[in-house]
Amino acid sequence: MSIKILKNKEPSAIKSKLARMIKYYGEIIDHNEKFGVERKDWDCYEKLDAIFGTHENIAPSFIANRSTDIDGEESSGMEPKTPKRSKKKERVWEKKLKLEKERIEKNYTIEMGKLEVGKQRWEFERDKMKMEHELKLKEMELRQSNNMSQ
Repeated sequence: MSIKILKNKEPSAIKSKLARMIKYYGEIIDHNEKFGVERKDWDCYEKLDAIFGTHENIAPSFIANRSTDIDGEESSGMEPKTPKRSKKKERVWEKKLKLEKERIEKNYTIEMGKLEVGKQRWEFERDKMKMEHELKLKEMELRQSNNMSQ
């Protein structure tokens, strides 16, 4: 690719120049973020900020991984595999999300069932205690009426 764009530059020279520009861009960002210092400007700052301004990591993969080899020319006949992979990944993520949603719905149904059973149990206990209370009251009334009649 570099052969087509910059015919008189070596790929390693382009790579090192870009690495130095990105390093300097990072230094300017660090300097400008400090409180109470005068702002630095650079003629390439706006262009690099437009490219990297929203990214947390400004190091491209070829700079972050120094062991990357530089190829002379790319073959234009080969189709990129990334769209196929991304479609597969997208299908996997959709399936994963669908399964997660089903799991959450099942857990919700189970928890609602448990709550309903608990509610019925407490209602039963409440009714049981109410009946026992009424029974004891009637027993007390009966004893009291027997004691009065004797």
